[in-house]
Amino acid sequence: MRAELARAITAVGSAFLLVALAAACGSGAASEGSPPASTAPAATAPQPADAPSDWAATVAAARQEGKLVISAPTGQLWREVLLTFEQDYPGISLELTGGNSRDFWPRLFQEREAGQYLWDLRVGGPDPEVFEARDRGALDPVRPLFVLPEVVDESKWFGGFDGLYADNGKEYLPSFIATASFDVYVNRDAVPESDLASEEQLIDPRWRGKIVIQDPRGGAGLGTTTTQLAAFGEDYVRRLFTQQDVVVTGDNRQQAEWVVRNRYPIGIGLRMDQVKTFEQQGLVVNVKGLGTPRKLSLGSGGIQLINRRPHPNAARVFVNWLLTQQVQERIAQAVETNSRRLDVPPGDPAEVLDPSHLADYIPHQYEELLPTRRRAQQLGTELIK
Repeated sequence: MRAELARAITAVGSAFLLVALAAACGSGAASEGSPPASTAPAATAPQPADAPSDWAATVAAARQEGKLVISAPTGQLWREVLLTFEQDYPGISLELTGGNSRDFWPRLFQEREAGQYLWDLRVGGPDPEVFEARDRGALDPVRPLFVLPEVVDESKWFGGFDGLYADNGKEYLPSFIATASFDVYVNRDAVPESDLASEEQLIDPRWRGKIVIQDPRGGAGLGTTTTQLAAFGEDYVRRLFTQQDVVVTGDNRQQAEWVVRNRYPIGIGLRMDQVKTFEQQGLVVNVKGLGTPRKLSLGSGGIQLINRRPHPNAARVFVNWLLTQQVQERIAQAVETNSRRLDVPPGDPAEVLDPSHLADYIPHQYEELLPTRRRAQQLGTELIK
């Protein structure tokens, strides 16, 4: 297991040291392919610097399509920042549905059985269901769609452009976020650090009935369970799930509210962007990570390109827009996360990878750890009633 983790970390590890630095200047690769001809009016959005010659035609064709249909992370902060696409590219409406991977992919395949091909792409983490969707032929490679020079410029991304990809083939599953995140967060007004200082202590009987966990069968809950399984072993996970009366929820906002309001002061798989929403409402929040960060997390910052998509040109415009410096900075600041772009300041300095802990991080969403992730999913299905 450790050798497996080391290979995955080596692909990106040294570059994480540069996260807070400005990127060096560079130029990108040429575009690949051309969009269909269009009679749509010229784009009103500013032309990106050094855009390929067919970019304006791509945007015009996207406007002729008129909209883009995507699945996106849950939460108002994500929704608001992704909807700025409509401001940057007026004439292309964004039909955005928030949802978890475990709900989206069954829905997509049910629709396809009925002959419906409704979705263009998904923004979200590469869960096991995503790899399964790729293997079942529901995804197209994203890499050929990236054409803007500032997007394909190797110098702009830590680990280079290959470092974006969670799949072994470096074609299907780029991810624009990377953080060192905690497995567990604690309301420190209710549980002081002197009482609970490490994850290993969670199986102490004193915490029975005080823990809420994101559903470990998918999403953030699965990522956390995968990390705990790799770090502490199966016996730990079994004891946590069966002896501690953990409360399970698939609702990210509900979990955050329960932790913030001290209904359940310990949250496993808690998303801090949801906690931030309560801070913005004026609540005094003292929710802190437990122990040290161990998840090398791609979070919800992945791209999955659906095949047989109804708006192919709008999808091309969106994925290039999404990886620009301007948009990555918007996301980092709005959601308080860390972009893989070297020219974007960290949105969450506390979760920038620490070089002294590189060997301890577990890249739980990479394809190399997919067997561990699937075992964690099996345990969640078996043990959570």
